[in-house]
Amino acid sequence: MTTRHGIGAPVRRSEDPRFLTGAARYGDDLHVPGQAHGVVLRSPHPHACIRGIAPERARGMPGVRLVLTGDDIAGSVKPLPSFARTAPFAVANADGSLPPPAEQPPLATGRVRYAGEPVAFVVADTRDQAREAAEALTVDYAPLPALVTVARATAPDAPALWDDCPGNVSFRWQRGDAAATDAALASSRHVARVEVVNPRLAPVFLEPRSALAQYDAATDRLTLHAGSQSAHRMRQFLSDMLGLAPARLRVVTPPMGGGFGARGAVYPEMALVLLAALRLRRAVKWTADRSESFLSDTQARDVVLRGELGLDGDGRFTALKVHADWRHGGYVLSRGYWIIVHYLVPTLGGVYAIPTGHVSVRGVLTNTTPQYAYRGVGRVEATALMERLVDAAAQASGVDRIALRRRNVLQADALPFTSVGGARYEACAFAPHLERAIAMADWDGFAARRAASAKAGRLRGIGCAAYVENDGGPPSEYARVAVEGGGTVTLHAGTQNFGMGHETVYAQVLCETLGVPFASVRVVDGDTDTVARGSGSMGSRSMRVGGTAIVMSAQKVIEKGRELAARMLEATAADLEFTSGRYVITGTDRAVSLFQVAAFAADTGEALEAEADFDQPRESYSSGCHVCEVEVDPDTGVVRLARHVLVTDVGRAVNPLIVDGQVHGGAAQGLGQAAMEQVAWDADSGQTLTGSLMDYALPRADDLPCFETATAEIRETDNPLGVKGVGEGPTTGAPAAYMNALAHALTAAGAEPVQMPATPLAVWRALRAARAADPPGAQRP
Repeated sequence: MTTRHGIGAPVRRSEDPRFLTGAARYGDDLHVPGQAHGVVLRSPHPHACIRGIAPERARGMPGVRLVLTGDDIAGSVKPLPSFARTAPFAVANADGSLPPPAEQPPLATGRVRYAGEPVAFVVADTRDQAREAAEALTVDYAPLPALVTVARATAPDAPALWDDCPGNVSFRWQRGDAAATDAALASSRHVARVEVVNPRLAPVFLEPRSALAQYDAATDRLTLHAGSQSAHRMRQFLSDMLGLAPARLRVVTPPMGGGFGARGAVYPEMALVLLAALRLRRAVKWTADRSESFLSDTQARDVVLRGELGLDGDGRFTALKVHADWRHGGYVLSRGYWIIVHYLVPTLGGVYAIPTGHVSVRGVLTNTTPQYAYRGVGRVEATALMERLVDAAAQASGVDRIALRRRNVLQADALPFTSVGGARYEACAFAPHLERAIAMADWDGFAARRAASAKAGRLRGIGCAAYVENDGGPPSEYARVAVEGGGTVTLHAGTQNFGMGHETVYAQVLCETLGVPFASVRVVDGDTDTVARGSGSMGSRSMRVGGTAIVMSAQKVIEKGRELAARMLEATAADLEFTSGRYVITGTDRAVSLFQVAAFAADTGEALEAEADFDQPRESYSSGCHVCEVEVDPDTGVVRLARHVLVTDVGRAVNPLIVDGQVHGGAAQGLGQAAMEQVAWDADSGQTLTGSLMDYALPRADDLPCFETATAEIRETDNPLGVKGVGEGPTTGAPAAYMNALAHALTAAGAEPVQMPATPLAVWRALRAARAADPPGAQRP
């Protein structure tokens, strides 16, 4: 039964007051006495050889303490880690060979491969002094052709970005039976073919990245304060890059305005401030400005998918064939290859029964900012293709869009089921989500709403997108729970909070498991000195993997406390029941509280605490369905998002209020991709065209409707909480639903569907082209 603050209760986030009143200290709020300031000099060229750097003038300028170039740090700092050839993240090519590591050095040496790549690092007493000195540096560049597009990068005469990567194709990967898939498509009654372009996105954190490094001469240790999604992973990466014993490096993650996967990567500036602090024996701080962030933060999506979906005479899907071109930038960061294969491929096929399929993926090196993970990575792209294919298949076969989905969606009696992409679905309920979403959206009443829009001179469309997404990330997580006699429970969590409400939901778990007051729980994370180990938060894993480790630790505490309570009560442990935070001798009123046991333990020199590591046995799959409705002004191309409904299966909802917040935020990010967001470059010069928030559009409150949401709770069986992920599913399905709705509106007007982002200009051009193709005298809405 749900208590006021236990699992299932809609508890308001306990961390919000300090975040909303200015009491939280974000990265750029951190200052220490005597700190110096670093500025990064970045390449203005997307592709060039570095013939030389003249640092002498900058080194002699007022306040300058250090100028570092690639040559200055050679041998002192390794490149940013690329696990292209490191198990378990190595992804072999189709021929069995391993792709090139394409590792990025913290400061470029010999060649720059994207505009904004770090070339030098200047440290001075003030930030203005460091900036002036950086601008005084003279770099002799020999510009090379900018390979921004896939076509240009893979052209026969294109220069190789890496000597060990001819043709600039970094890897070729495939899964499935190509021959069987081709045969099934050849014998199909209908074959739908679709190309989906996923635009490149910038993460646009609420606050730009910042890093502060300190050196302690007394202990010969370094401390790094920097936003990340895993302090322990950052320590692992950075200590290896700098050749330090991990014990010499402490990493602390302050509050930060969003992670979205992009803060899971290690960045050059982290290593540079540490190296500068070590050499100067003083604190060094660096903070990006917003334009710098658009050049240097890892980016995402940028996948072009081409798919073919076959149908037989009864409208059953026969085969799926997909090819993906992934433009991932000038370098490969961390688990880059593995991430695209691990997240995109399994969810191809979506929620449908497709008997055979084949998937091929090609990675392409280009002179663009490196890519890494971003909310819904791979799943957004797979769902966008799959749901566009289903709508195209409905058009090709003449079967209603919803009827076709009903005919092919996996039913409960088909589970467990392995998709054509390799995902194994178990605790899922796809068909009920579809039915619930279309009922909430009043799908059957759409014709009347379209007629009303037409009367007002507007087009109207409705789109559906069922989705499935894998909750993954590192398989193991750590937690330690300590109960103190004074009435406090301290949780040391290996996961990391950056806006998901961990302080609240973890307290709810402990409140229910231990029977302690909600307010008694204190959560500690993001500090390698106070938390023994941890994998961090990414891939919608925190509650499923981290929460399970918390429950396991709490259960160990209960059992340890049982022995102590037995001594206190002069009873046997087997005679004690633990209920509502108390150990009670069965059949009596004799009892001691958990906090009394903790005080007794302390008096005897013991501690009532326990730790645990949870290893997830397999991937978990959450799912749901979006229905989107749009209205289009044919004279301007402006699209109004009239309605958005989504049903989300999160397993057991620990906190429905926070779940709903995650759903709203995730959907907003997905709709931003569909309607307006795109990192763009000039195709000839390779220069970034979206270098500020004046050029890169983000959704605002007035761009979005009041989302209509419903939570399904199909409990997962592989963890005691029964939870699945929630953070990425809403993002996964939103772009597909929006684009299907827009395509429905446009095709009714005789226009071709557009690609993402569906800007007013793109929509207006499509409608204009349709009108131009009309015979004389024809009338369009």
